[in-house]
This record gives sequence, C-alpha cells and structure tokens, in this order.
Amino acid sequence: MKSFKSTISGLLALMAFLWICSPSILFAQNTTEPDSSRVFELDEIIISASKYEESPQSVGRNVTVISQEEIQKSTYTSVSDLLANQQSIHMIGSGQTPGSLQQGFIRNSNSNHSVVMIDGVRISDPSTNNNAIDLSELSLAGVKRVEIVRGSHSTLYGSSAIGGVINIITKKQGSGGLNFDLDTKHGRFGEGTYSTSNSLFANYSTESGFYGNIGIDHQYTNGLDATIDTVGSSAAFNPQDQDDFRKLDLMGKVGYQANGYGVYASYRREDQKVDADQGAYQDDSNAFTEFERDLYSYGASAELSNTVNLEFSGAYSDLQRDFVNDSSLVSPNSYDGIYTETNGEGTLWENELKAIAKGENVRIVGGISSSQQTMSTRNYTYSRSQFGVYENTTDLDSLNLKEVIYNGYVHTDLGGGLLSESLEPFSLVLGARYVNHNEFGTHYTYEINPKVQLNESALVYGAITSGFNAPSLYQLHSPTRGGVGFTNRGNESLHPEKSVSYELGWKQQVSPAFSFELSAFKTKVRDVIQYVYLWNEGTSIDNLSAMDYMGDTYINASQQDINGIEASVSAYPTTKLSLKGNVSLTKSTLTFSPDDINESYTGGNYVQVYESGQFVTQEKEIDGLTRRPSVNAFVSASYEATDALRVTVDSRFVGARDDVYYSANLGPYGALDRSNVAGYNLTDLSARYTITKRFSVTAKVQNLFDTHYQEINGYQTRGRGLFLKASFSL
Repeated sequence: MKSFKSTISGLLALMAFLWICSPSILFAQNTTEPDSSRVFELDEIIISASKYEESPQSVGRNVTVISQEEIQKSTYTSVSDLLANQQSIHMIGSGQTPGSLQQGFIRNSNSNHSVVMIDGVRISDPSTNNNAIDLSELSLAGVKRVEIVRGSHSTLYGSSAIGGVINIITKKQGSGGLNFDLDTKHGRFGEGTYSTSNSLFANYSTESGFYGNIGIDHQYTNGLDATIDTVGSSAAFNPQDQDDFRKLDLMGKVGYQANGYGVYASYRREDQKVDADQGAYQDDSNAFTEFERDLYSYGASAELSNTVNLEFSGAYSDLQRDFVNDSSLVSPNSYDGIYTETNGEGTLWENELKAIAKGENVRIVGGISSSQQTMSTRNYTYSRSQFGVYENTTDLDSLNLKEVIYNGYVHTDLGGGLLSESLEPFSLVLGARYVNHNEFGTHYTYEINPKVQLNESALVYGAITSGFNAPSLYQLHSPTRGGVGFTNRGNESLHPEKSVSYELGWKQQVSPAFSFELSAFKTKVRDVIQYVYLWNEGTSIDNLSAMDYMGDTYINASQQDINGIEASVSAYPTTKLSLKGNVSLTKSTLTFSPDDINESYTGGNYVQVYESGQFVTQEKEIDGLTRRPSVNAFVSASYEATDALRVTVDSRFVGARDDVYYSANLGPYGALDRSNVAGYNLTDLSARYTITKRFSVTAKVQNLFDTHYQEINGYQTRGRGLFLKASFSL
C-alpha cells in the first residue's frame, strides 16, 4: 500500500507541474501558429471502453485507437507488430523470426489475462494449456482499426479481462461502388532471409446500404533459425537450419447498414505453417507446426428509437493445431529414431444480446451473453533404439471437455446534471456482471469509474474495477498422472483468478498542437494458477529423491501485485512535424504463502512451484514477473518533407527483465530458474512517397543500427531489415 501511495503522490506532483508549465513551455518554443485547419486526431471514436461510441478524450480510462490511416501508412503485416509500440504492452515474438509464438503482456499482467476480440467478440485458443491466443495468427488484412482499453474490464467483457482489452475492428461499408486495396511488401531482415506479404481487399457498396467484402492475404518468409546456435559453424556437425513461415488468410463479409438497421455475416480462414524447434537453444530440422482457424461471425442492430438501440453479435471458431517432429538428423549419417505428434482441437462459440439506452444525462448498457468452448488433444510418441521399440498414446477425446459460461451485465454512465446543473462536469460509471460457470459456479465483478470534465480540454478520472480469469479446460481436466499418481494434473477444484484494480488518470488537450495523458494504477491478482510438483511430506526437503515424487498438478498458489505509472504525449510543433511518445514504469511482485494452498487437495505434501523452483513452506515474495520489463518507452517523429514525402523515425526501448531457464539443481526433477535479459533499444526509419492519390510506396529500415538483443532466452531476433511496400487503391 505504501508503494501505491508513493506512486499516486508522484503522479499528482507531475500533474501539477505539467498543468502549470506545459502551456508556457509549448508556446514559448512554438512561435509559429499551428494551422487551425489541421486535424489533430480529435475525431476518433472508440466503442470498446463502454460498448457505445465515444471520443477517446472523454473516456475515463486509458485507451488507444490505432486508426486505419496509421495501419495503411505502416509496413506492419501482423497485429502483434502494431501492438509492440503501444503504451504498457510488451510483446514477445514480434522481433523473432516470423511465425514464432507471439504473446502480449498488458500492464505486465499474464499473457492470458487480456481479452482479444474481433468486432467485439472474444477469440481465444482453448487447445492450449492456458487458453492464451498466439497473436501470430492475426494479420492486418481487412482491419479498419484496433482499439485498446487498459486495465480490468471484466464487467463488460467477462473472463480474462484483467490486464486489458484489444478489439480488432474489421471493415464493413466502403465508398459507393467497387473499391480495391492492393498491398505488396518485400524485404529481408538478416543474412539469407527473405520475406514477402501480399494482400488484396475488395469492397462493393450500394447506395441502398448493401455491401460485400472479400480479401486474401498471403505471407511467406524464408527466415532465421529460430533458436540461438550454441555449437558454432566450425563444429563437425551443426544441424542449424532456417525456420520458414507460410500464412494464408481468406475473408469475406456481406451485410446491410441503413436507416438505423444493420445485419452482417462474415467468414475468416487462417491457415499457417511454421518450421518449429524443440525449445530454447535446441534446433530441430524436421519439426513443423500447422494451425488452422475457421471463424464465422454474425450480428444485427436496430435503432428502435432516438434513445434505444438493440444489438446482437456472435461468432463461432473451429481451430486445429498440429505439431509433428519426425526423426531428426543428429549426426551426418544418423537419426535419433524418434517420432512425436501432437494434435490439438478447440471450438469457441460466443453470443451476446445488448441494449443501449441514452438520455440527456444518463446512458445505460445492459446485456446477456453466453460462452461455450471445447478442447481435446492427442499425443503420440514412437521411438526405436537398440533396446527395442517404444510407443505411447494419450487421448482426451473421450472426456468431452466443455466449458459453459452464462453472463448478465449492466453498465451505467450517470451525468451530474441529473442532480444539478452545477454538477454537469461530473459523471459516474457504475457496472456489475453476474457470471455462472459450469465448473466453479457463480462469480461477480464490478466497476466504479468517476470522472470530472474540468473544462473542454481537461479530464480527470478514477476507477476501481474487478476482474477474473477462468481456469482453462486443460488445467481443470487433464487426466495425466505422474509419480505415484497422488492426483491428476488437472484440478477440478480450481478457482478463477480474481483481480482488483485501482486507477487514477488525467487527460489534457493543452492546445490544438499539444496534448498529454497520465495515469497510475495498482492491480492485485489473487488465486493465480501455478503448475506445481508435489513431494512426499514424510521426507525432509533436503533429502528428497525421485522416489518421493507425488505427481504434478495445477493449483491456486500465488498473488501478483503490479503498480505502474503511464504517460503519453502528442505534439505538433509545426504543420509539418508531428511528435508522439509514451512510457510506462511498473513494479511487480509475486507472493507465495502456505496459507493459500488447499491442503485437502495436495494432501499436505510439499508444493514446489515449477516456474521458480520455490518450495511453498513459508511466505516468499519475488521481485518482478518473468519476461516483463519494468520500463517500456516509445517515441516517434514524423516530418512532411514535401506534400508527397513523409519521413518517420520510431524508437522503442524495452528495459531489462528476468527470463526462465531449466535448472536441474532445483529439486530432484529440476525446475525453472531465472536469469536476467538485458534491455534494448530499436530504431526504425521509414519514408512514404505518395505518387498519386491512389498509389504510394514506402521504404523502411527496421533495426536501423543492427542492434543485437534477445526477447527471451535461447531464441534469435531479427537484425537490420530492409523492406519496400507498394500500396494501390481504386
């Protein structure tokens, strides 16, 4: 609590300083009056913060809208590339060879503590152990804008909305008639590499309101070796190889939007194949992962009156992930004789019906929703050696694993004008959600979000919100048993992870040419699910051996505390120069206590947390959360050299952080220890030349200074990259 009070005190002092000084600083340096006709991104809207359209400047939360124009001007091809430069989002995988596992940490929360949506409908990956989505599957093809809401938002979005929400909005109607967008991008990012991305998107819209979209996006990369070579090219035998990536997305949407009514149906197919390695520092020349997702989305809306809207939306996902590791070459003329195959399948079906009612000083959103997901995995291992043939198969099909969640929620925005005209600058958002889960029963979340519009250009807000994250189907039901089989790996008595977040923020539009935002937050997550070993309580910890192993399982075993300060700024010193930047500072701890262990489930046996190797025999606090830095910063400067030429320099800094590595010294079976990964700074230079209104080319140098760095232990990152992109619209 003391650290949070210090954080708040520091933020208030910084607010006061900027309030007093920023106008004078800005106008003392900017002697040229800005062009009043210039638009300074004040016409954006966001729907993800409240499920109805609002200006980002009037939302009492820390939000970001990445516009269609910003997406088109970039050379990015994936959502993760776009997110890597955003405030309080740390991405892993985006700087590695394309196709690598890409996951994001919003406000340093876990990778499965954030909701990812397409057109307001959640998507996840129930085929994985923790239900977290691999962002490498999400291309930018057909994307209109991306909205980000930071902080707990489970009142509106249910499970997983602890760190934040990412909503990917796809294109609907276009300008009248037939329109085409064609992008082609080519380049390299290291010796012997080649990368290309080509997309075509077509839209046809009629004056009566009917529209249809169709698109295709293809990516191919002849990439780096994903893992770091610890042998060296001088070795007699070195199996290091390049890990290629292929991806094909198909999409289509039809709909109608006019006269207050709308309806749409869409289909999206994602199909990718990547060369895979065994793990950190472990190359494999004959392993592959294929991923496929079919996503069917649908929705309808009706403006029943000037004050009431009704909306329905839903989506069904069917996905499959296949990993094959065929016998690999281990010497010039010898194979290891091992074949392994893992097949994961999952489905996710989401539906929501909501009503929006608005009056002069009140706006209410209420809805009911359902979420159903299934998963299954199959594992097969075959090996042949001098000792004979070994085969093993595990199959979860017969378990018919299924999660069902029903929700009801209400979200109200009450204006102070309801009570008095003098209170009109004040408003209060109140929200609550009822959750019924087929495994752990009922759960409730809430939101209290006051804000004050100090004047037309200044907003101060606070928020107290709760969130939760449901255990995955694998964590609940995996039947695998280890050791003497004291318990299954899956734990049907798991509780949801629960969070409470506190936030204080300030948004200030100092002038048409300068604005900034500040926020401070504190998030406490209880009942964090950990993968653990169990050891025989009858033997002292110092004398444990393999004979004392009682199996492995998942339990609610720890607490996360995350404190942070965020700041962002946008400035236009002249009509040709624009500057923007953001920084986030966080302090995180992970706490274990025997009081949090359910001994009726563990049988009183020793609990060893696999991620840290800690035996939970007394309260223990660990500084920092793995793979998450305490400092993130990004700055960008863009200059219009001519009406046709814009030059942009982007620079991103990621601070030092801990990563994990396997240590055989942690307990009889070993566990994950920590090591420090150095911080890094990456700078990109790009130039966009508009040849005609419909045709432009962009050249980009990524990692301009060829910085050598690591995102996580054991995996390569891209060196200096050279890319050329051509865009044509009709």
